[in-house]
Amino acid sequence: MQQPRLYPPDIQWPVLPEGEMARQTVVTDDMAERSRRWLVRHLDSISGGIDTFFVDKFFNEDVTDIDSVGSQARFSFFTRRELGKPVDYKFGVGINIELPHTNERLNLLLQSEDEDVRESDPFESPENATYSSALRFIINESERWIATADAGIRWGIPPDPFVRFRARRPFYFDYWNFRISQEFNYYTTDGYGSETGFRFDLPLSIRKLLRLETDAEYLLNNDYFKLTYGGGLYHEINHIYAYALLAQARGDTEAGIEFREYEAGVRLRRRVYKDWMFAEVQPMYVWTEENDWEPRPVVMFLIQAEFYQ
Repeated sequence: MQQPRLYPPDIQWPVLPEGEMARQTVVTDDMAERSRRWLVRHLDSISGGIDTFFVDKFFNEDVTDIDSVGSQARFSFFTRRELGKPVDYKFGVGINIELPHTNERLNLLLQSEDEDVRESDPFESPENATYSSALRFIINESERWIATADAGIRWGIPPDPFVRFRARRPFYFDYWNFRISQEFNYYTTDGYGSETGFRFDLPLSIRKLLRLETDAEYLLNNDYFKLTYGGGLYHEINHIYAYALLAQARGDTEAGIEFREYEAGVRLRRRVYKDWMFAEVQPMYVWTEENDWEPRPVVMFLIQAEFYQ
C-alpha cells in the first residue's frame, strides 16, 4: 500500500553530508504559517481560559457573550457584605442554546438582568430577578471577526422588546492580544444606546495573564458616557485553584470626565466539585464619592455551576 506523501513534491531538499539529515530541519513557508497560527491560538487559549475560570463581572454572568461556542448554561448565587450595610443576595442565570439544523447560525438566549439590584432576602432573589430572552443570528464568525444580531424581550411590567448588534475584532502585536468590541442597541424603555470596549492581554506565562481594559457606555436619552477602567493580574495555579488581583475605576461624563468610584481587591476561586461547580471569595476595598471617599471593606461570596455541551 502506497504511503501518503508528507511534503509538497516541489520542495528542493539541500544536499547534506551523510548523517547530517537527521540533525537538520528544512524551514518552509508552510511551517512558518503554521507557527504563526499556533501563536494566535496560544494567545486566544490563554485569554479564553482565563475568561472561563474568571467571570468578567462578578454580578453579571454573561454566558450569552458573543465568544460563547456551543450550548452552555451557568447558574450562580452571590452574597455581598459591605461594612455598615445589610447583606445582599443575588441569583444569576445565563443560558445559550445552539439551535439544531441551522448551520450553527441561530442561538436561543436566556439570562437574568438587573446586575446592580440585589435582595436582602436570599429566597426572594430568584423570584424578583428580571429575565430576558432573545434569538441570536450569527452574521459572521471567523478568526478576524465575530458579528451577531439579537432580537428579544426583557420580561417585566411592561415587557421591554429590544434589538442589538454586536461585533468583535482581535488584533495581535507581538505577544499582546488586543480586542475591540462594539455594541449598538435599542430598548423600548431606554431608547438607543451603544457600548464600546477595549482590552489588552499580555500572557506572562502559560498560567499568568496581565489584562488592561476600558469600557464606555452611551445612552442617547442621557447624552453622556459611563466609563469603566480596570486592570488585573490573573494566575491559574492549577486546574483547581486560581486568583486574580484587580483594580477598577468608574465614572461618567455628565459634568465633564469625573470618577465616582474606585475599588481594589483579590478574587480567590476554587473548583469544589468535578469540573462544573465553583466557589469564590472576593475581599476588596471600595472608595466612592457618595461616602466622601472613605475606604469601605467589602466581601463577596459566589457559588456557581457551569454546564457545557
